[in-house]
Amino acid sequence: MARHQPHLLVPLPTGDDPVPVDQETRHHLEKALRFDTGLVTYTDGEGLVGEGVYEHGMVIRGDETLVPRPDLITVAVAPPHSNSRVRFVVEKLAELGVSQLVWLQAKHGQGRPPRSDKSRAWVRSALEQSRGAWLMEVHGLVPVPGLGEFGTPIFADPSGATVDELPAIDKPVLCIGPEGGFGRDEVPETAARLRLGATILRVETAAIAGAVLLRGSEMGPPPWHSTGKT
Repeated sequence: MARHQPHLLVPLPTGDDPVPVDQETRHHLEKALRFDTGLVTYTDGEGLVGEGVYEHGMVIRGDETLVPRPDLITVAVAPPHSNSRVRFVVEKLAELGVSQLVWLQAKHGQGRPPRSDKSRAWVRSALEQSRGAWLMEVHGLVPVPGLGEFGTPIFADPSGATVDELPAIDKPVLCIGPEGGFGRDEVPETAARLRLGATILRVETAAIAGAVLLRGSEMGPPPWHSTGKT
């Protein structure tokens, strides 16, 4: 069986000097994975990726390349009630390459966003798991009227339009409401609404399904997806 090749998030200063990893990462590599030395891939979380060698707490840098930032994908989610479901939202959206997660402040919301240090740890773990190049940003709590700062809101709604029926929208922000739904006066009447499927989804399932729609498919992005880079 081929040896697992870790993917590490590390700070990458100017130059090519070896880079130390933090104690938590070193403990995981050497104690949990029994990985004292070997080939690794690494990133700074801002698009720079490389392949090098890990040796007892240091990454010896090798060939590196800059991965262009993907189209901006933002998902706004009312936090689920349980911590495990909140963590699921963070990790899976980060693994899918979502650019920004906005915790949504809704009238009927019952959950709370995680502490910022927990979010950072979950996002980091997801980046390393998915071998990504860009760290997902996490914002919140933001009320519905404040979402305009991030783009144009699209509200998940079982009675909404399909992807093909939506008009062109620049910088879409997919909004996933709480289990009790949005308040009657919380969603503007003129707001775009997107149907995610034929069934009613849990908050975390809706967030993932919506993120996949925002990402588009191998056949090309949805017609309302922004083609601009950020």
